[in-house]
Amino acid sequence: MRRYLSVSTMVGLVAAVLALSLPLLTQDAYFVQVASFIGTATILALSLGLLYGYTGQMSFAQAGFYGIGAYTSVLLAERFGFNFFLAAFLGMLLPGAVAFLVGIPTLRLKGHYLAIATLALQLGIFEFFVKAEITNGTVGIFGIERPALFGLSLESNAAYYEVIAIAAILTFLFAQWLVKSRFGRGLVAIREDEVAAAVVGINTALYKVIIFAISAMLAGLAGTLYAYQILFISPVTFNLDYSVVILSMVVIGGLGSNVGAVLGAVVVSVINQILFSLGDLQFLIYGAWIVLVMVFFPEGLAGIGRNLYTIGRTRLGAEARSARSRPTETEDREAEKSDVT
Repeated sequence: MRRYLSVSTMVGLVAAVLALSLPLLTQDAYFVQVASFIGTATILALSLGLLYGYTGQMSFAQAGFYGIGAYTSVLLAERFGFNFFLAAFLGMLLPGAVAFLVGIPTLRLKGHYLAIATLALQLGIFEFFVKAEITNGTVGIFGIERPALFGLSLESNAAYYEVIAIAAILTFLFAQWLVKSRFGRGLVAIREDEVAAAVVGINTALYKVIIFAISAMLAGLAGTLYAYQILFISPVTFNLDYSVVILSMVVIGGLGSNVGAVLGAVVVSVINQILFSLGDLQFLIYGAWIVLVMVFFPEGLAGIGRNLYTIGRTRLGAEARSARSRPTETEDREAEKSDVT
């Protein structure tokens, strides 16, 4: 297990270095823009992965929390003159507070009932974005200006991409720490058997509400980063369709794996960019390839990696045992001499 973790750590470090070095490797503005989308999608996939992958609580409200974070930070910074960092923090805090308050009664539900409850929450949040005067309705908010961080200008897409990449890496590290903590082990226990978890002393209701709030806060962070990436927000970005896309990232990447959430975010984001030019046909192809992945790779992309690693490790172990059991040339000569005598 330690060897597996060390390999994962090394792969993660290489991926982080490559992500941060991307603007140095290419000057293609479109490529950098797509990479920025992947960064925000990674944070969203990690946020839902903690809730659904590790705790077993399905949610269709992730895009709503994503939108709350975007609108909160933009409105506070652009209309009310808040400092960007304070606005971004409140853009995380508000969706977390909404999730906490809604989660107290909602997370007592299980299975399909919980999914339906979060679906209703998503539709309610979207309706607020569309109808509320402060959000400017379906027109959205234009003219968002990127802030300067520590005196450094973020006007260029390459410079702002670095902010998103750092945020995505820190989110991944936080998610890894969380799932390996005592709290994270409690979440896994709830996913496996909620009754048994309660019997051994885990406050299941409190654990589920807390992780629901943490998941919403991370989605709010992604919303802030997205708003200042494209400099425009409107309700259409935060609809139910995108909640399903986020869910597909987690499922395709592999439930119960932060690495899988990252892989799912990368693959789904790239596929979406490729299919975008196909018009309505993209939805048919998108649904078909998701079904194929789930049928042939039920453990997701992370499961493929684990299986390949296990197969490789088993074969190497078998070869090593075979080599140890095979007599050496010296042993063969000594055996021949003993036969002669």
